[in-house]
Amino acid sequence: MPHQKITGINVLKGYENIVNDIKVLLSNAEEKRFTIDNNYHFGGYAKHNEALISFMNNLWLQEQLPTDFVYTAKLFYAVKDMIAKNKFEANAKLLIIHSGGLQGNLSLPNKTLLF
Repeated sequence: MPHQKITGINVLKGYENIVNDIKVLLSNAEEKRFTIDNNYHFGGYAKHNEALISFMNNLWLQEQLPTDFVYTAKLFYAVKDMIAKNKFEANAKLLIIHSGGLQGNLSLPNKTLLF
């Protein structure tokens, strides 16, 4: 659909050229609607800090939504932050797609997460 936009969240610190690697797979029309945001990597792939862990625990308490610190929490954090910064049009309908799992959390110390 021409009115739809696609925004990717890059969790790889220092890999800003990922947008070019993806755009070669897109048509010209798709390329114009596609962006990557590089601001939510939290230090890089599989990196996290206390703010991200706190966000994950709060998301669990509020929505009973388990996330992982490698991908999903960064994605949901980005969306929430982008909404707060009015990065989306008013009344926009958002579809958030994530295909990963929770296995990354197994590397965290026991009781770090509430779920």
